[in-house]
Amino acid sequence: MRSRHQAKQTPTLVVVSRLFALGMAMTSLLSVGAWGQRAPTTPNVPWLPDHHSLERHTTAVATHEAPIDEEHVYSLGELIDIAESNSPTTQAAWNRAKMTAASVGIAKSELYPTIIAAVSGTTYLNPQLFGPTFVLQDWAIFDTEIHLAYTLVDFGARRTEISAAQARLVAANLSFNNEHLILIRQVSQAYFSLLRARGLREAAEVSLNDARTTETAAQERRKNGLATVPEVLEAKAATAKAAYDLQSAIGAEQVEIGNLARVITANPVKPLKVEPLDQLRIPDKLDQSVEDAINTAFKDRPDLQADQARVRAAQAEVKHAHAAYYPSLTFDGSKGWIRGFGEQYDSPGTYAKTFTYGATLALKWTVFDGFRRENSISNAKAEEKVATEEVRDRQDEITNQVWNDYANAATALEQRQAAAALLSASSESYSAALESYKDGVRNFLDVLAAEDALAQARAIDVIARTQVLQTFTDLDFRTGDLLTNHPKGKNP
Repeated sequence: MRSRHQAKQTPTLVVVSRLFALGMAMTSLLSVGAWGQRAPTTPNVPWLPDHHSLERHTTAVATHEAPIDEEHVYSLGELIDIAESNSPTTQAAWNRAKMTAASVGIAKSELYPTIIAAVSGTTYLNPQLFGPTFVLQDWAIFDTEIHLAYTLVDFGARRTEISAAQARLVAANLSFNNEHLILIRQVSQAYFSLLRARGLREAAEVSLNDARTTETAAQERRKNGLATVPEVLEAKAATAKAAYDLQSAIGAEQVEIGNLARVITANPVKPLKVEPLDQLRIPDKLDQSVEDAINTAFKDRPDLQADQARVRAAQAEVKHAHAAYYPSLTFDGSKGWIRGFGEQYDSPGTYAKTFTYGATLALKWTVFDGFRRENSISNAKAEEKVATEEVRDRQDEITNQVWNDYANAATALEQRQAAAALLSASSESYSAALESYKDGVRNFLDVLAAEDALAQARAIDVIARTQVLQTFTDLDFRTGDLLTNHPKGKNP
């Protein structure tokens, strides 16, 4: 006949056995997918995943498309608004800044005590050697406890870590601003590139019309016996070339539409209307010296400011590494309530409950750690020097960038004036050559040369106007002014 303890022990073993079997079964199920994963068998052919693996181990991300009003004519400011509201790069930079802000909160949490509430239940059956025999003891304990741990003094270790985290947050916020600055420039340049392509397409249309006019004049003179067949054929060839150039310009315009749609996260298939080049004000002078532009860049460039914030973070990390040489004073305390039941074989059981508490005040001072602290300080100082040199390199880079873009902007202004004069002269020359040809004073080759020169002058004028806009935008980008002085849409 089984004893009372043997009767109690049997259900316990059954429960434990069943739990163990369930755990083994779950482990087998969960490991099937892991066992099914293999690296490519050879380096010679691509890996061909099965459909089940793709569904199980990849996540489909929904595409995002900025809404566009097909009838609205968008200004540059409105295009920038759309891009800033929908760009994945600014969204990612924003979330990186939020991650860094959370790290500041994590660092600050060290200033507060840690409070842990714990509840545990324990039961076990084991033999104890009592005198000459083993005696079975059955225990059951239920314990609740509130535990408090707090660092009272650490000689600035926590404060320096918080300072470093705060400096990194400033750097992340400035990097977020820099992403906006880059995005504004990308939208502006894509917009100006589209205007250039559209202007070149319009110029090609006018040039094709001029070629047809010249061809008509040659045919009229041929009917009157004043022109030769080669002249008419040359006129037709010039018209065909103008038609070819127009198709190239149309294709280039479509490419730029796609580039602008990409920057503002729109669908290039849908029509996108933008303000034409003729409605934009073309700057006619530079309003600051190159020295002022460089100084402005040193003051306002967010990427340089972010690098400077990283220097501050590195300096705080050096102080934090030094703080490891000092002791820390901590307090640990707990208060709880415990109740327990126990019995020995062939003895009556007993029950007890009571409140419990504990308190510990500890002074910890690391005497030797295998030169860990010394190496940590050396590492932190090296990182500080790296960050400092990166600032200096950025300053040199900014100086060169501003100098080059300032020179490009000044050159674009001069080229704009020359292009306007060239267009005016070429237009008058073509008109005079065509009229003289109709009157029989000039030959046909003179008309073709004037026509070709006028087509080139139109293209140069379009390029020169957009070049001024692009170089001025580049200069504002290099100085950082573009972040606050860019064209505004609906957002202030």
